[in-house]
Amino acid sequence: KLKATKAPPNLPLRKAHRWHLFLAHIWVTGQDQCAAIKRPLCLLLPGVSIFLDVDDLQSIDALEEYVDASAVIMIFASKGYFKSGNCLREARCTVAKQKQIALVHDPVRGGASLAFIKAEECPSELRESIFGEPGFERVVTYWHRIKDFHLISLKLLARQLLLGCPKFQHKSSATLELYVPGE
Repeated sequence: KLKATKAPPNLPLRKAHRWHLFLAHIWVTGQDQCAAIKRPLCLLLPGVSIFLDVDDLQSIDALEEYVDASAVIMIFASKGYFKSGNCLREARCTVAKQKQIALVHDPVRGGASLAFIKAEECPSELRESIFGEPGFERVVTYWHRIKDFHLISLKLLARQLLLGCPKFQHKSSATLELYVPGE
């Protein structure tokens, strides 16, 4: 819920969008984490639409169309993501369409450190667009499985998702405060 109103956020999408959030990941080191992100986010934000390949992918040939139809692209940066042809298609389309990016990394089960993924796997032409420029690095949400930390990760991701909605696009992450009832 929004701290300011104590109500669930209104989640309208632009006409060009079908999904609020696209979960970009590689299966080997990110599939279970992305499923564990989608399910609770859907419970925490009633009415949210989240693209997850195992639920929504009808044709791999339409991958760029799915990215284009999403307001925010969450890149789950894990080992091998930038080595996958289809993941690179997602990343390149995200950058070309200037999509809002939410960067997530699992420091325990991500397969490699974020520094390694950025320096050794991400193509140099995508590095600044995805990770940010030196001194202006993109905020990274770290995915944790411990319940209390898990909830914080979900709230941070929910905030980034909301900032991609027309109603919240002019707010800053500092002014968009969320809470989960009971916390």
